[in-house]
Amino acid sequence: MPRLTATLTSAAIIAFSIAAGTPQTAGAVTKEEVRIILKENPQLIFEALEGYEEQLYDLLQLGLEKKKKTRIRQGRLEQLKNPKVPALHPDRPVWGQPTGKIQIVVFSDFQSASCAKAYKTIRQLLKKHPGIGYRYRHNPLGLHKMSLPAARYYEAMALQDHAKAKKLNGLILQNRIAIKKSGPAKLDELAEICGADMALLKKTLNSPQIDARINADIKEARKFGFTASPVFLVNGVTITGAAPQDEFEEVLQMIQKN
Repeated sequence: MPRLTATLTSAAIIAFSIAAGTPQTAGAVTKEEVRIILKENPQLIFEALEGYEEQLYDLLQLGLEKKKKTRIRQGRLEQLKNPKVPALHPDRPVWGQPTGKIQIVVFSDFQSASCAKAYKTIRQLLKKHPGIGYRYRHNPLGLHKMSLPAARYYEAMALQDHAKAKKLNGLILQNRIAIKKSGPAKLDELAEICGADMALLKKTLNSPQIDARINADIKEARKFGFTASPVFLVNGVTITGAAPQDEFEEVLQMIQKN
């Protein structure tokens, strides 16, 4: 890309020199002369760029992406001063360290492809940083009929055993397509794999306690303005979508430095 930029610059300067009637070496043309020539002959820049359209497009895209990342980074630095503080609910499952310096809360939808992809990233992140605490919250978007039933199964299992609930959480995300096709039958199968007391689970699936948990999560997501899933809060700093692990690492470094 630097080679392309240098080539375009040289071509443009030479073109400007010729247009000015002063054929000379590129180095002899001053910046002010280039500015004047370009202002009087703007079509020359397009002539100089002819044949480099694809490379120019790539260069512009890189510039836009860099600008976007800078804007997001600045927004996150501002969030560090005024973080979004979710309820931690100590009576609900936690991956990693519940009292670690870094706490991540995700608002998620069990039937979302992005949420399933993000789960893989979180697994790697927790493996690398075992001191992080991670909590799962519900934000079903209403696009999938099995999102809410899956949430109920997870919470019903959590009332029985947190370790089994965490295992079920992963299995639900990994089997979202099968759940979409087979419905509650697949959820039953996964719950049994995790060692659920199925009679108790079926009894509590539609209990007021589970309704309260899911509704409280949805209400909190709306309070924060989250209209998509997944959205992660890393010590109150927002990461949206199935972000790569590098993005999480960048936020972790930002938190440590500030």
